[in-house]
Amino acid sequence: MRFNLKIILNKFRNFNHLMSNKMHYLIGSSILRIFIGLHIMFTYLIHFAQRNEIWGPNAFYSFEKCFEAYGFTSLYLFSDSQLYFEFIFISGIVINTLYILGYKMRVVSIINFIWVWSLYQRNPYIHDGGNNILILIMLYLIFASLGEFFTIHTESRSKEKSKVTIIIHNFSVMISMIQVSLLYFFAGFNKAQGKMWTHGTALYYILQVDEYSINKGFTNLVIDNPYLLVLGTYSALFLQLMFPILVWNRYFKIPLLIGSILFHLSIIIFMGLLQFGVIMIALDLLFITDTEYRKLYKFLSRIYDKFKLKFRNIFNQKLRNPTI
Repeated sequence: MRFNLKIILNKFRNFNHLMSNKMHYLIGSSILRIFIGLHIMFTYLIHFAQRNEIWGPNAFYSFEKCFEAYGFTSLYLFSDSQLYFEFIFISGIVINTLYILGYKMRVVSIINFIWVWSLYQRNPYIHDGGNNILILIMLYLIFASLGEFFTIHTESRSKEKSKVTIIIHNFSVMISMIQVSLLYFFAGFNKAQGKMWTHGTALYYILQVDEYSINKGFTNLVIDNPYLLVLGTYSALFLQLMFPILVWNRYFKIPLLIGSILFHLSIIIFMGLLQFGVIMIALDLLFITDTEYRKLYKFLSRIYDKFKLKFRNIFNQKLRNPTI
């Protein structure tokens, strides 16, 4: 009993040191910030011409019905003035732009969350499934340091962080990762309850739905190959069920994340769920550590330098021996 207690206390001390010693996943959280911002900006701009019909005072989901259902839980429901609506909508685009650029993130991340929440509350009928996880992660990441990389506000990294700031950031990122892991597991668990998934035929029936088969050429290639159908069905099921376990293992994490990214790329290509696929890929990238990102950068830099040197030599050779 004493031995077990000692092991537990040692693990707790190690965990405490890990969470309070330095900030982790800074590059991944900064990349996630950009992807979230681009996801939201896509929503703003793709519907810009139809903004009045979707979120305005005279939208198809009327102001009165929405207010009756949600009350003052959205900035868009504080007034039915057209001028007020335009102000909130346009200011949302400006705020989200600052969010993408990483400017004053401690303030902008809170404001952007309020504006995006208000947009989703005003009309919940145009969501695609990725909105629920996006708004949850945005809430968690309010407490994270999202402006350490890829930002126009360069003061943050030069400042020494307090221990409290470090702990809050690490717990915020950790909670986000746990949320994503649970999302994968329960998505796989629900799939496993259906006979089509356990029989390996679910992908065939999904690709038969016209709304989810936007690329008929690619779709027919998969439908006509029973091996691809079975492999795609079982690999998706295995990936989602095993994600919460394997993603923490240093040997299986990278292959798992590559598989997950390919899985969501296939959702984008075959089913046309662009925003859902993009936000899930961004969440996968959060699990890559800063050290792994730096190793990847060095690896890609070496490949780039080799190709650059090779093409330079070919070009110089062409100059010395021009063909007539």
